Amino acid sequence: MTKETIALVAVGTGNAFGHGGRLYSCFHLSFGNRRILFDCGGSSLIGLRRCGLDPAEIDTVVISHLHGDHFGGIPYLLLEGKYVSRRTRPLRLIGPADLQRRVDLLGEVLYSGTFDEPLAFEVSYSILNPQEKLPLGDGAELGCVRVRHGQSPDVFGLRLDYAGRSVAYSGDSEWTDSLVELARGADLMICECLNYSSPLPSHMDYLTLMAQRQRLECQRLVLTHPGPEMLENLDKIETPLVQDGERIKI
Repeated sequence: MTKETIALVAVGTGNAFGHGGRLYSCFHLSFGNRRILFDCGGSSLIGLRRCGLDPAEIDTVVISHLHGDHFGGIPYLLLEGKYVSRRTRPLRLIGPADLQRRVDLLGEVLYSGTFDEPLAFEVSYSILNPQEKLPLGDGAELGCVRVRHGQSPDVFGLRLDYAGRSVAYSGDSEWTDSLVELARGADLMICECLNYSSPLPSHMDYLTLMAQRQRLECQRLVLTHPGPEMLENLDKIETPLVQDGERIKI
């Protein structure tokens, strides 16, 4: 087995407002025979096409929280499977407890009546639970921790463990000690960092993150989800800010 057992493509690394022209959050991970997404924001199908990634090959989509820039691309993924790729491969959707209802509602709002008839491929739902690790196939496991983003209790940081390698993803969160648990021993952690020096509820800022950096026991840390303040201070940032389309081997 090679050292590089997980291949990550940063399909979308932006925030809800599209600062820097970045697409909404979406990270594609491939390992063994599996292809999964961490988050699927509204622009994800565009990003997948740009990166040369086949939507029909995706086995699982894991949603960190139910904001449109993180789950709004699911109806488009289903639509592509129905009309373009004529998908038959099952699709598993994992996320907060309300994910299925919200996907159904969003699909009806965007394309009324289109999903009334059953799809030609199975769509199943699983619920994230910090006390439970979910098998993803090929020996991979999905873990999660609760993080702090807005008032919802169902906001999660995600972690994939496979063949002795691991990728952690904060989702959207201000600083919380659960990120220490999420990062522990990870080969790579992708951390939301909206601001540079201005703490605000629900989101991370760079200076707070750097003050806590030694507690994050991960080998590599990269940043995502930047706002204007972060983009204006790139010359002061030592931790890499991941770009749309960037590929990382773990």
